[in-house]
Amino acid sequence: MGISLNGLSSGMTDTYSALLGGGSSSSGDGMSTLLSDYASIKNGSYGKMMKSYYAKVKEEEEADGTSKSSSKTKEKDAASASAARKFYETASGMNGLNFSADNMDELYDKVSAFVKDYNSLMTSASKSKNASVKAQADALNDYTYQNYKLFAKVGITMNSDRTLSIDEETFRKVNEKTGATNVPTLTTLFKGLGSFADKAADRASKIYRLAGEGEAVTSSKAKYAGSMGSTVSSSDKTDSTSSSAGSSKTAKDSASATLASALYKSVEKLGAAAINNDNKDNVYDLFSTLVKDYNELIKKASNSENSNVIKQADYLKTLVSGNKSAFSRMGITVNSDKSLSIDEQKFKDSDMSNVKNLFTGAYSFAEKMTDRISQIYRYATQGQSLNTQTYTSQGSYSAVNAGSTVDTVM
Repeated sequence: MGISLNGLSSGMTDTYSALLGGGSSSSGDGMSTLLSDYASIKNGSYGKMMKSYYAKVKEEEEADGTSKSSSKTKEKDAASASAARKFYETASGMNGLNFSADNMDELYDKVSAFVKDYNSLMTSASKSKNASVKAQADALNDYTYQNYKLFAKVGITMNSDRTLSIDEETFRKVNEKTGATNVPTLTTLFKGLGSFADKAADRASKIYRLAGEGEAVTSSKAKYAGSMGSTVSSSDKTDSTSSSAGSSKTAKDSASATLASALYKSVEKLGAAAINNDNKDNVYDLFSTLVKDYNELIKKASNSENSNVIKQADYLKTLVSGNKSAFSRMGITVNSDKSLSIDEQKFKDSDMSNVKNLFTGAYSFAEKMTDRISQIYRYATQGQSLNTQTYTSQGSYSAVNAGSTVDTVM
Protein backbone atom coordinates (compact mmCIF):
# COMPACT_ATOMS: atom_id res chain seq x y z
CA MET A 1 0.00 0.00 0.00
CA GLY A 2 1.49 3.29 -1.04
CA ILE A 3 1.94 6.51 0.95
CA SER A 4 0.76 9.74 -0.63
CA LEU A 5 3.06 12.73 -0.89
CA ASN A 6 0.63 14.77 1.20
CA GLY A 7 0.79 12.19 3.96
CA LEU A 8 4.60 12.11 3.79
CA SER A 9 4.73 15.91 3.91
CA SER A 10 2.44 16.04 6.94
CA GLY A 11 4.37 13.32 8.77
CA MET A 12 7.73 14.99 8.23
CA THR A 13 6.30 18.32 9.33
CA ASP A 14 4.85 16.85 12.51
CA THR A 15 8.11 15.06 13.35
CA TYR A 16 10.26 18.09 12.65
CA SER A 17 7.88 20.36 14.55
CA ALA A 18 8.06 18.09 17.56
CA LEU A 19 11.84 18.27 17.53
CA LEU A 20 12.17 22.02 17.03
CA GLY A 21 8.99 23.25 18.67
CA GLY A 22 7.53 24.46 15.38
CA GLY A 23 4.53 23.20 13.47
CA SER A 24 1.46 24.41 11.65
CA SER A 25 -2.12 23.39 11.17
CA SER A 26 -1.62 23.26 7.44
CA SER A 27 0.55 20.63 5.77
CA GLY A 28 1.49 23.13 3.07
CA ASP A 29 2.59 25.72 5.57
CA GLY A 30 4.39 23.00 7.51
CA MET A 31 6.36 21.94 4.45
CA SER A 32 7.34 25.54 3.84
CA THR A 33 8.55 25.87 7.42
CA LEU A 34 10.34 22.56 7.13
CA LEU A 35 12.17 23.59 4.00
CA SER A 36 13.10 26.94 5.53
CA ASP A 37 14.44 25.31 8.71
CA TYR A 38 16.27 22.67 6.69
CA ALA A 39 17.96 25.41 4.68
CA SER A 40 19.08 27.19 7.89
CA ILE A 41 20.58 23.94 9.20
CA LYS A 42 22.30 23.18 5.92
CA ASN A 43 23.93 26.60 5.59
CA GLY A 44 25.09 26.55 9.21
CA SER A 45 23.10 29.56 10.46
CA TYR A 46 21.02 27.44 12.85
CA GLY A 47 24.15 25.95 14.43
CA LYS A 48 25.70 29.38 14.84
CA MET A 49 22.52 30.65 16.46
CA MET A 50 22.49 27.80 19.00
CA LYS A 51 26.19 28.23 19.82
CA SER A 52 25.64 31.93 20.33
CA TYR A 53 22.66 31.28 22.58
CA TYR A 54 24.41 28.79 24.85
CA ALA A 55 27.55 30.91 24.98
CA LYS A 56 25.42 33.82 26.17
CA VAL A 57 23.72 31.65 28.80
CA LYS A 58 27.10 30.47 30.08
CA GLU A 59 28.43 34.03 30.15
CA GLU A 60 25.42 35.20 32.15
CA GLU A 61 25.72 32.29 34.57
CA GLU A 62 29.39 33.02 35.18
CA ALA A 63 28.67 36.71 35.61
CA ASP A 64 26.12 36.16 38.38
CA GLY A 65 27.93 33.19 39.91
CA THR A 66 25.29 30.57 39.09
CA SER A 67 27.57 28.47 36.92
CA LYS A 68 28.71 25.44 38.91
CA SER A 69 31.84 24.93 36.85
CA SER A 70 32.76 28.60 37.20
CA SER A 71 32.40 28.61 40.99
CA LYS A 72 34.45 25.45 41.31
CA THR A 73 37.13 26.82 39.04
CA LYS A 74 37.53 30.09 40.95
CA GLU A 75 36.95 28.81 44.49
CA LYS A 76 39.67 30.08 46.80
CA ASP A 77 42.00 27.54 48.35
CA ALA A 78 44.23 29.11 51.00
CA ALA A 79 46.01 25.85 51.82
CA SER A 80 47.07 25.22 48.22
CA ALA A 81 48.03 28.87 47.76
CA SER A 82 50.31 28.73 50.81
CA ALA A 83 51.86 25.42 49.73
CA ALA A 84 52.36 26.72 46.18
CA ARG A 85 54.11 29.88 47.42
CA LYS A 86 56.46 27.83 49.63
CA PHE A 87 57.27 25.35 46.86
CA TYR A 88 57.83 28.21 44.41
CA GLU A 89 60.44 29.68 46.74
CA THR A 90 62.18 26.33 47.18
CA ALA A 91 62.11 25.42 43.48
CA SER A 92 63.35 28.88 42.42
CA GLY A 93 66.16 28.70 44.96
CA MET A 94 67.57 25.49 43.48
CA ASN A 95 69.07 27.41 40.58
CA GLY A 96 71.60 29.19 42.80
CA LEU A 97 73.09 26.07 44.38
CA ASN A 98 76.65 24.86 43.98
CA PHE A 99 76.29 21.55 42.14
CA SER A 100 79.89 20.42 42.61
CA ALA A 101 80.53 16.88 43.81
CA ASP A 102 82.07 18.08 47.07
CA ASN A 103 78.87 19.91 48.06
CA MET A 104 76.67 16.84 48.54
CA ASP A 105 75.67 17.73 52.10
CA GLU A 106 74.04 21.01 51.10
CA LEU A 107 72.62 19.50 47.92
CA TYR A 108 70.97 16.69 49.88
CA ASP A 109 69.45 19.16 52.36
CA LYS A 110 68.10 21.39 49.58
CA VAL A 111 66.75 18.55 47.45
CA SER A 112 65.12 17.03 50.55
CA ALA A 113 63.42 20.37 51.21
CA PHE A 114 62.34 20.44 47.56
CA VAL A 115 60.78 16.98 47.92
CA LYS A 116 59.06 17.95 51.19
CA ASP A 117 57.54 21.14 49.74
CA TYR A 118 56.59 19.35 46.52
CA ASN A 119 54.71 16.74 48.56
CA SER A 120 52.89 19.40 50.57
CA LEU A 121 51.75 21.13 47.39
CA MET A 122 50.63 17.93 45.66
CA THR A 123 48.75 16.70 48.74
CA SER A 124 46.88 19.97 49.12
CA ALA A 125 46.24 20.75 45.44
CA SER A 126 45.12 17.21 44.60
CA LYS A 127 42.31 17.56 47.16
CA SER A 128 41.35 21.09 46.17
CA LYS A 129 37.74 22.01 45.38
CA ASN A 130 39.10 24.42 42.78
CA ALA A 131 39.02 22.57 39.45
CA SER A 132 41.79 24.71 37.93
CA VAL A 133 44.10 24.06 40.88
CA LYS A 134 43.54 20.32 40.55
CA ALA A 135 44.23 20.51 36.81
CA GLN A 136 47.56 22.24 37.45
CA ALA A 137 48.46 19.61 40.06
CA ASP A 138 47.67 16.91 37.51
CA ALA A 139 49.92 18.63 34.97
CA LEU A 140 52.75 18.87 37.52
CA ASN A 141 52.35 15.19 38.36
CA ASP A 142 52.46 14.27 34.67
CA TYR A 143 55.62 16.30 34.16
CA THR A 144 57.22 14.65 37.19
CA TYR A 145 56.38 11.25 35.73
CA GLN A 146 58.08 12.21 32.46
CA ASN A 147 61.29 12.64 34.47
CA TYR A 148 60.98 9.60 36.74
CA LYS A 149 64.07 7.92 35.24
CA LEU A 150 66.24 10.94 36.05
CA PHE A 151 64.80 11.08 39.55
CA ALA A 152 65.50 7.39 40.04
CA LYS A 153 69.18 8.00 39.28
CA VAL A 154 69.45 10.33 42.27
CA GLY A 155 67.40 8.17 44.63
CA ILE A 156 64.05 9.95 44.25
CA THR A 157 60.97 7.73 43.82
CA MET A 158 57.43 8.57 42.77
CA ASN A 159 54.86 7.11 45.15
CA SER A 160 51.34 5.91 44.35
CA ASP A 161 49.81 8.89 46.20
CA ARG A 162 51.69 11.26 43.84
CA THR A 163 54.28 12.27 46.44
CA LEU A 164 58.05 11.78 46.20
CA SER A 165 60.50 9.93 48.45
CA ILE A 166 64.26 10.42 48.59
CA ASP A 167 66.82 7.77 49.58
CA GLU A 168 69.84 9.45 51.16
CA GLU A 169 72.32 6.64 50.49
CA THR A 170 71.51 6.49 46.79
CA PHE A 171 71.55 10.27 46.53
CA ARG A 172 75.01 10.61 48.07
CA LYS A 173 76.46 7.94 45.78
CA VAL A 174 75.06 9.44 42.59
CA ASN A 175 78.34 10.96 41.44
CA GLU A 176 80.84 8.31 42.50
CA LYS A 177 80.81 6.51 39.15
CA THR A 178 81.20 9.57 36.94
CA GLY A 179 84.09 11.30 38.70
CA ALA A 180 82.77 14.57 37.26
CA THR A 181 83.45 17.89 38.96
CA ASN A 182 79.71 18.49 39.18
CA VAL A 183 76.65 16.26 39.47
CA PRO A 184 75.18 16.20 35.94
CA THR A 185 71.84 14.56 36.76
CA LEU A 186 71.14 17.01 39.56
CA THR A 187 72.16 19.89 37.30
CA THR A 188 69.75 18.70 34.62
CA LEU A 189 66.90 18.42 37.11
CA PHE A 190 67.42 21.50 39.22
CA LYS A 191 69.59 24.14 37.53
CA GLY A 192 68.73 26.77 34.94
CA LEU A 193 65.96 27.63 32.52
CA GLY A 194 64.09 24.61 31.23
CA SER A 195 65.09 22.38 34.14
CA PHE A 196 62.49 20.41 36.04
CA ALA A 197 62.74 22.80 39.00
CA ASP A 198 62.29 25.82 36.72
CA LYS A 199 59.14 24.43 35.12
CA ALA A 200 57.84 23.16 38.46
CA ALA A 201 58.23 26.68 39.89
CA ASP A 202 56.24 28.05 36.97
CA ARG A 203 53.49 25.49 37.65
CA ALA A 204 53.50 26.44 41.35
CA SER A 205 53.10 30.09 40.37
CA LYS A 206 49.98 29.21 38.35
CA ILE A 207 48.55 27.19 41.23
CA TYR A 208 49.13 30.14 43.58
CA ARG A 209 47.32 32.52 41.23
CA LEU A 210 44.37 30.17 40.69
CA ALA A 211 44.07 29.23 44.37
CA GLY A 212 44.16 32.82 45.59
CA GLU A 213 42.80 36.09 44.31
CA GLY A 214 44.58 36.17 40.97
CA GLU A 215 47.86 37.69 42.10
CA ALA A 216 51.16 36.43 40.75
CA VAL A 217 53.33 34.62 43.29
CA THR A 218 55.86 37.45 42.87
CA SER A 219 53.35 40.18 43.71
CA SER A 220 53.48 42.42 46.76
CA LYS A 221 50.52 40.63 48.34
CA ALA A 222 52.24 37.27 48.02
CA LYS A 223 55.37 38.65 49.67
CA TYR A 224 53.42 39.95 52.63
CA ALA A 225 51.81 36.55 53.09
CA GLY A 226 55.27 35.34 54.09
CA SER A 227 58.91 36.15 53.43
CA MET A 228 60.28 35.14 50.07
CA GLY A 229 63.10 32.67 49.65
CA SER A 230 66.81 33.27 49.48
CA THR A 231 68.49 35.17 46.69
CA VAL A 232 69.74 33.11 43.79
CA SER A 233 72.15 33.95 41.05
CA SER A 234 71.34 33.87 37.38
CA SER A 235 72.18 30.90 35.23
CA ASP A 236 74.12 30.63 32.02
CA LYS A 237 72.70 27.23 31.18
CA THR A 238 73.55 26.27 27.61
CA ASP A 239 70.54 25.70 25.44
CA SER A 240 69.85 24.88 21.84
CA THR A 241 69.75 27.55 19.16
CA SER A 242 66.34 28.76 18.11
CA SER A 243 65.13 28.29 14.59
CA SER A 244 64.65 32.08 14.43
CA ALA A 245 67.43 33.49 12.31
CA GLY A 246 70.05 35.30 14.37
CA SER A 247 68.32 34.47 17.68
CA SER A 248 69.22 32.05 20.46
CA LYS A 249 67.45 31.06 23.65
CA THR A 250 70.35 32.00 25.89
CA ALA A 251 71.40 35.45 24.74
CA LYS A 252 71.06 37.87 27.64
CA ASP A 253 69.20 41.08 26.90
CA SER A 254 69.80 43.68 29.59
CA ALA A 255 67.94 46.40 27.67
CA SER A 256 64.72 44.36 27.53
CA ALA A 257 65.16 43.43 31.19
CA THR A 258 65.43 47.09 32.19
CA LEU A 259 62.36 48.03 30.16
CA ALA A 260 60.41 45.07 31.56
CA SER A 261 61.22 46.20 35.08
CA ALA A 262 60.02 49.73 34.28
CA LEU A 263 56.74 48.49 32.80
CA TYR A 264 56.18 46.12 35.71
CA LYS A 265 56.42 49.09 38.09
CA SER A 266 54.08 51.17 35.92
CA VAL A 267 51.40 48.49 35.98
CA GLU A 268 51.65 47.97 39.73
CA LYS A 269 51.70 51.70 40.42
CA LEU A 270 48.49 52.17 38.41
CA GLY A 271 46.90 49.22 40.20
CA ALA A 272 47.73 50.75 43.59
CA ALA A 273 46.31 54.17 42.68
CA ALA A 274 42.84 55.49 43.49
CA ILE A 275 41.06 54.86 40.19
CA ASN A 276 37.86 56.91 40.15
CA ASN A 277 36.20 59.76 38.27
CA ASP A 278 37.45 62.29 40.81
CA ASN A 279 41.06 61.39 40.11
CA LYS A 280 41.15 61.38 36.29
CA ASP A 281 44.21 63.59 35.88
CA ASN A 282 46.39 61.35 38.03
CA VAL A 283 45.02 58.17 36.44
CA TYR A 284 45.73 59.60 32.99
CA ASP A 285 49.33 60.44 33.94
CA LEU A 286 49.89 56.93 35.28
CA PHE A 287 48.28 55.31 32.24
CA SER A 288 50.30 57.48 29.85
CA THR A 289 53.49 56.30 31.54
CA LEU A 290 52.34 52.70 31.25
CA VAL A 291 51.62 53.17 27.52
CA LYS A 292 55.06 54.67 26.98
CA ASP A 293 56.80 51.88 28.91
CA TYR A 294 54.79 49.20 27.12
CA ASN A 295 55.61 50.59 23.67
CA GLU A 296 59.31 50.80 24.49
CA LEU A 297 59.39 47.24 25.82
CA ILE A 298 57.63 45.55 22.90
CA LYS A 299 59.73 47.48 20.38
CA LYS A 300 62.95 46.35 22.03
CA ALA A 301 61.89 42.84 23.03
CA SER A 302 60.43 42.05 19.60
CA ASN A 303 63.91 42.59 18.14
CA SER A 304 65.79 40.77 20.87
CA GLU A 305 68.58 38.29 20.13
CA ASN A 306 66.90 35.94 22.61
CA SER A 307 64.12 33.97 20.93
CA ASN A 308 62.34 33.33 24.24
CA VAL A 309 62.15 37.07 24.90
CA ILE A 310 60.64 37.54 21.42
CA LYS A 311 58.09 34.80 22.09
CA GLN A 312 57.04 36.28 25.43
CA ALA A 313 56.77 39.74 23.84
CA ASP A 314 54.46 38.23 21.22
CA TYR A 315 52.32 36.74 23.98
CA LEU A 316 52.16 40.15 25.68
CA LYS A 317 51.07 41.81 22.44
CA THR A 318 48.40 39.15 21.95
CA LEU A 319 47.12 39.78 25.47
CA VAL A 320 46.89 43.51 24.79
CA SER A 321 45.18 42.95 21.42
CA GLY A 322 42.65 40.70 23.11
CA ASN A 323 41.49 43.68 25.16
CA LYS A 324 41.19 46.01 22.18
CA SER A 325 37.49 46.72 22.76
CA ALA A 326 38.01 47.53 26.43
CA PHE A 327 40.84 49.91 25.54
CA SER A 328 38.79 51.65 22.87
CA ARG A 329 36.20 52.62 25.48
CA MET A 330 38.96 54.56 27.23
CA GLY A 331 40.28 56.36 24.16
CA ILE A 332 43.19 53.95 23.75
CA THR A 333 43.99 52.50 20.34
CA VAL A 334 45.83 49.23 19.65
CA ASN A 335 47.84 50.02 16.52
CA SER A 336 48.69 47.63 13.71
CA ASP A 337 52.13 46.96 15.23
CA LYS A 338 50.40 46.22 18.58
CA SER A 339 51.72 49.41 20.16
CA LEU A 340 49.30 51.65 22.05
CA SER A 341 48.16 55.24 21.51
CA ILE A 342 46.18 57.25 24.05
CA ASP A 343 43.84 60.15 23.38
CA GLU A 344 43.88 62.38 26.46
CA GLN A 345 40.47 63.95 25.96
CA LYS A 346 38.69 60.69 25.19
CA PHE A 347 40.44 59.04 28.14
CA LYS A 348 39.35 61.73 30.58
CA ASP A 349 35.81 61.75 29.14
CA SER A 350 35.47 58.02 29.78
CA ASP A 351 34.29 56.33 32.96
CA MET A 352 37.27 55.38 35.14
CA SER A 353 35.47 52.19 36.13
CA ASN A 354 36.67 50.84 32.76
CA VAL A 355 40.26 51.33 33.91
CA LYS A 356 39.53 49.89 37.33
CA ASN A 357 38.04 46.73 35.82
CA LEU A 358 41.24 46.12 33.86
CA PHE A 359 43.76 46.93 36.55
CA THR A 360 42.32 45.71 39.83
CA GLY A 361 40.86 42.47 41.14
CA ALA A 362 41.38 38.77 40.65
CA TYR A 363 42.17 37.49 37.15
CA SER A 364 42.44 41.07 35.89
CA PHE A 365 44.23 42.15 32.75
CA ALA A 366 46.91 43.79 34.91
CA GLU A 367 47.63 40.55 36.79
CA LYS A 368 48.01 38.64 33.53
CA MET A 369 50.15 41.44 32.12
CA THR A 370 52.58 41.40 35.06
CA ASP A 371 52.90 37.62 34.74
CA ARG A 372 53.94 38.02 31.10
CA ILE A 373 56.30 40.92 31.84
CA SER A 374 57.95 38.78 34.52
CA GLN A 375 58.54 36.05 31.93
CA ILE A 376 60.19 38.54 29.57
CA TYR A 377 62.45 39.71 32.38
CA ARG A 378 63.28 36.16 33.45
CA TYR A 379 64.36 35.11 29.97
CA ALA A 380 66.18 38.38 29.32
CA THR A 381 68.26 37.84 32.47
CA GLN A 382 68.41 34.06 32.08
CA GLY A 383 66.59 33.03 35.21
CA GLN A 384 66.11 36.02 37.50
CA SER A 385 62.59 37.01 38.52
CA LEU A 386 60.97 40.36 39.18
CA ASN A 387 60.05 40.68 42.83
CA THR A 388 59.15 44.30 43.37
CA GLN A 389 59.44 46.15 46.64
CA THR A 390 57.63 49.16 45.20
CA TYR A 391 54.54 49.07 47.42
CA THR A 392 53.86 48.72 51.12
CA SER A 393 51.50 46.09 52.52
CA GLN A 394 48.80 48.78 52.55
CA GLY A 395 49.29 49.39 48.83
CA SER A 396 50.92 52.83 49.11
CA TYR A 397 53.83 53.76 46.87
CA SER A 398 57.29 53.63 48.44
CA ALA A 399 59.73 56.03 46.82
CA VAL A 400 62.59 54.55 48.83
CA ASN A 401 62.41 51.31 46.91
CA ALA A 402 61.53 52.74 43.52
CA GLY A 403 65.01 53.69 42.40
CA SER A 404 66.65 50.42 41.46
CA THR A 405 66.23 48.94 38.03
CA VAL A 406 65.96 45.47 39.47
CA ASP A 407 64.34 45.51 42.91
CA THR A 408 65.08 42.03 44.11
CA VAL A 409 66.32 38.81 42.50
CA MET A 410 64.52 35.83 43.88
